Amino acid sequence: MVLNGRDQFVGSDGLALEQALRDDVRREHLALRIVSFTPASGKIDVKFALAGNPSKPLDVIAIIADDTDRSDVLRGENSGRQLQHAAVARSMTRVATVTNDSEQTVHVSFPEVLSKGSGSGHHLILIAQEPNQGPIIGATTTPF
Repeated sequence: MVLNGRDQFVGSDGLALEQALRDDVRREHLALRIVSFTPASGKIDVKFALAGNPSKPLDVIAIIADDTDRSDVLRGENSGRQLQHAAVARSMTRVATVTNDSEQTVHVSFPEVLSKGSGSGHHLILIAQEPNQGPIIGATTTPF
């Protein structure tokens, strides 16, 4: 498991998770929020705000995810089974770089294939992250 791009540990290690959460509470976090969004043909226009004046430039990453999905396993130890999945990322794109408190509008393209036929909804997720896949400093999400 990786927590906010900083701490990594075996996911079944409950004590390590508790410690990582305690450590994370003491770290810098910024308020990132989706002000509004408008789905359009093949894209979403998203207005977001960041508050907290980051100490260095941050990348804003937009992720479009299916809430649920399933897959049929053809080979291996799960051959013949259908696996259920949650929060399946379909696209992940850097949409902005921010250096201070700001409000911006960006366009996020839909991936060509969103889950079809599963009855799944979708989520738009924004994360503010130090460049080069560094620590995550803020995050927000909304269903669409």
